[in-house]
Amino acid sequence: MEVLFFGGSFNPPHIGHRHVIKTISQFYPNALLYICPNFVSPFKQGGKEFSATEIWELCLSEFETFLSKNVILWDEEIKKANISYTIDSLMALSSLHPNSELSLVLGEDNLIHFDRWKFYKEILNIVKEIIVVRRETAYPNEIPIPHFFPKAKVRILSNPILPVSSTEIREINFQNKAGDFLLPKTRELMRKFLLFKGDMSSP
Repeated sequence: MEVLFFGGSFNPPHIGHRHVIKTISQFYPNALLYICPNFVSPFKQGGKEFSATEIWELCLSEFETFLSKNVILWDEEIKKANISYTIDSLMALSSLHPNSELSLVLGEDNLIHFDRWKFYKEILNIVKEIIVVRRETAYPNEIPIPHFFPKAKVRILSNPILPVSSTEIREINFQNKAGDFLLPKTRELMRKFLLFKGDMSSP
């Protein structure tokens, strides 16, 4: 069995993340997909708009229709108060599925800086594939692969571009167009969390 790891801040989760899950499920229908939100990323150590519990609830809402015995929302990183590293999560996943092949799901934006990841060479040794899903380069144009990747290990899926990020969504969270990026249930949950924080900060 193939086991795929899809990690990220999911701050908040949105249509781009759903697109990744849908695409992976189509290309790897028999694989196990572990969606792993983190709370403290090595590259995003500033404050977050949402608590770990809120991020988890937002992910449950946004990914509800995908979750199944094959698509698992995994709390390995979100439950940690300290920095989460992909190498540690992959090792934990390997222990859960010792006889399976592991692959790592990445967006194109993560390729260029992958050599800054903790023990990135060990990650490349552990995984069967690096699966690139969230494109920034329009298909069928070729996505450049940095020299430190073994090209045989990188698989780039032919999915369309979805130009949206969690940062953009947070910036427009009280505007109607945010509804294009989040499911209605998730949008209302996000607004509730942010309104509560606003009330708490009032004198």
